[in-house]
Amino acid sequence: MSDTKRYSGKSATIGCDAANCSYHDELDNCTAGHIKVDGKRAKSTGETCCSTFRPKNG
Repeated sequence: MSDTKRYSGKSATIGCDAANCSYHDELDNCTAGHIKVDGKRAKSTGETCCSTFRPKNG
C-alpha cells in the first residue's frame, strides 16, 4: 500500500530554501510537480527530509 496522497484541486506554493536543488526557483519556491517529505515520526522540522530533492546540474 502506498502512503502517497494525491490532491487534484488548486495547487499550493511550496517555499524552498535549498538553492542547490534543481526544483528551486529564483523566488525561493519549489517547482516540482509533486513533493515527498519523509519523517513519519517527526516532532520538529529538523527531523524531516525532502526526498524530492535533486541536485542542480552545474
